[in-house]
Amino acid sequence: MKRRGLLAALAASTTVAVAGCAGQDQSLDLDADPARVPEGAYAEGFSGQDPESFSIDRKFNASGVNVEVSATTWVAQYTNEEVGSALFVASTPNESVAGQSVNPLVSAEGADLIRRLLNQVDQQGIGGNGTEIQTDDIEEVGEETQTVLGEETTVSVLETTVSADVSDANGQSGSVDDIPVLVYIGTVQHDDDVIAMIGVHPQAIDQSEQLLSMMGSVEH
Repeated sequence: MKRRGLLAALAASTTVAVAGCAGQDQSLDLDADPARVPEGAYAEGFSGQDPESFSIDRKFNASGVNVEVSATTWVAQYTNEEVGSALFVASTPNESVAGQSVNPLVSAEGADLIRRLLNQVDQQGIGGNGTEIQTDDIEEVGEETQTVLGEETTVSVLETTVSADVSDANGQSGSVDDIPVLVYIGTVQHDDDVIAMIGVHPQAIDQSEQLLSMMGSVEH
């Protein structure tokens, strides 16, 4: 499959018809099915959590009808604390109303996808490992291919830095800035959802094989 972001997946999305007369408010509650990496597929040193949900609420006008949408997205986080690598797996509804996406995550890709998804993760208190990925100076440096949920998927590889909370041998904590990292982004359409995967590891410690293997083991 050629490289594509969440925006391109809209072409395959489900369209929700809006019933009612002009000016009549409509309300839609959409919920993705959680995606996860099964415990038996964790790479060495990784631990994980069950997917946690958050809602993206949006109001807009479609064909003269005021529409209020609540789209529930699920995020699972897997981390190797010793190495400093992590993988986020998100599943988000991919419906549209009158040709408009109901979910702002679906129209995001690259640095914008990282920013929006991790901002939502931070707002909801999911994960909370004290690591902040810098998205202002992110640069694409290559790509990998992995089969995800039966579909050959291109995974973009990007270069940036992170700030992280660390502790020394005496238990004293502090923050370290500008740690060079590689970020891996892959998206795939599956049923009525889009699955977004974001992996990160320090450039000094190669974890590409581990992250790609876990992406290939995602279940939905």
